[in-house]
Amino acid sequence: MLRNMFLFGLVITAILLSGCSKGTEPTSGLVPVELTLKGETAGNITFAKSVGQVDSIKIDFAIIVLRWIQFKQNIDTAKVDTSWEENNTMDMERKMRMLDNDPTIRFKGPFFITLRNNEPTPIAVDSLPPGNYDGIKFKVHAIVPMDFHRNPAVPDSFLGKSIYVKGQIYQNGVWKDFVFTTGKVNTEFKIKGNFTITESDKNIPYVLVFDLTSWFVDPLTGALLDPTNPGDQGKIISNIVHSLKNKARGGKDRNRDGRPD
Repeated sequence: MLRNMFLFGLVITAILLSGCSKGTEPTSGLVPVELTLKGETAGNITFAKSVGQVDSIKIDFAIIVLRWIQFKQNIDTAKVDTSWEENNTMDMERKMRMLDNDPTIRFKGPFFITLRNNEPTPIAVDSLPPGNYDGIKFKVHAIVPMDFHRNPAVPDSFLGKSIYVKGQIYQNGVWKDFVFTTGKVNTEFKIKGNFTITESDKNIPYVLVFDLTSWFVDPLTGALLDPTNPGDQGKIISNIVHSLKNKARGGKDRNRDGRPD
């Protein structure tokens, strides 16, 4: 098991690094930009429940698949596109080709981002023109067959998946491992923050922070959702989308502590 996870980590690292090369090469007048991402949890998440139900949960890490990331000026006016459907392959591939040719999108994936508590993950280094960027727009989307043609290192197990979470649940007095995956999060999101880029910022990283704690908590009752129970999967997916839309934050990270200044 440990060996498989180690190999899995190597594959993810290789894909992430290959994704970094997809941005445009730096040219005169552009500033190097380092982008990192982090997931935050509250340690063990607990809730008093009846015998047989989950009363504690631990999240070891989550992996999120990002199709692209775009620094935006006037983020309030930026529209998000939620029309990409998993079963409309031709339309999706057409839009992906258009995005590949969009010079304003510098960070082009897919990127496999491992989110851990207090461990920021470098995603890419690219170059952007100086300017007042007040937000970031990014696309979460499941891996599709054309990704295997572009990058043979993409693991077959990720076909159709955009979210992967590994952790443990405490049930009936025993900790049990769980893996939760879904390919139903296929949405664009926006994050406001201080992403202003000047020529003196070339050694300052920019960070995005994602809340993982709320993914497995019922927002109405505070009760824990069971990632191994198919009946709870719809609520968990809804929580993930709500968290990415409303609880993510970002900005400059001058002291490199993994948090926006």
